[in-house]
Amino acid sequence: MGSHQMDTTREGAEMTVAYMFINTEIGAERAVLRALKTVSGVTEAHLVYGTYDIVAKVAADTMDALRQIVIHRIRRIDKVLTTLTTTAVDEATQVATA
Repeated sequence: MGSHQMDTTREGAEMTVAYMFINTEIGAERAVLRALKTVSGVTEAHLVYGTYDIVAKVAADTMDALRQIVIHRIRRIDKVLTTLTTTAVDEATQVATA
């Protein structure tokens, strides 16, 4: 499975974060993943197995900026069929590993 990670959050700044679950046309998963890499605000994107083809983490300074990224950039990527967007309501917590 392919993935994409980049840290574009500003140090010390509180960002609005959402996770997007994306369905693509059959066979277009990698092309959509590549297109997501060019979208400012996409901080992670992974190909996944299951109901969705891609899970992406999106961060922006404000809820309005996040909405613009989702509606005007990500949903308009060629071969994206459907998206489900969930907004994070609290800070990420580091999970301990064994």
